[in-house]
Amino acid sequence: MPSPLSPSRYCVVALLAPMGVGDRVPRSAWPAHVTLASNFLADASTAELVEILRSTGAADEAMTFRLGDVAMFGSQHDIAVRLVESARAIHLHGLLTDRLEKLVGFAADEPAHWRGGFRPHLTLGPAVCAVEGEMLRSTRVGIARIDGAEAELVAALDIE
Repeated sequence: MPSPLSPSRYCVVALLAPMGVGDRVPRSAWPAHVTLASNFLADASTAELVEILRSTGAADEAMTFRLGDVAMFGSQHDIAVRLVESARAIHLHGLLTDRLEKLVGFAADEPAHWRGGFRPHLTLGPAVCAVEGEMLRSTRVGIARIDGAEAELVAALDIE
């Protein structure tokens, strides 16, 4: 369980490719996913984060995403993404934000990309190929813990 002196870094994603709880991947080679809440620090247990996901209804219905334009993210504008159109992703982000920001030790890595600055996206990379206009569907929402250059899926909810 995290201690108040060392919060963990997390993100919340809609999974588009197989990934099991406990899987660790280099952040540069994430399987396909749409970010619902970008990297944040919090002194929270996995159980607390799962309860937040459940309370938002994130696992109540599948999510569909229409892929849009390519954009460059990151502090150096060196991370290629495809923006996605999804009213549900924007709605879930708002619900998640309301709850996540109340966690002990909460701090968003990039606050400008939360709330009004949120742009749902699919990060591109060697493991992800996506075409503008393509429709994607997610039936699983996950929580990943970010540890340096790696990410570990610590929880996932199948969408019923």
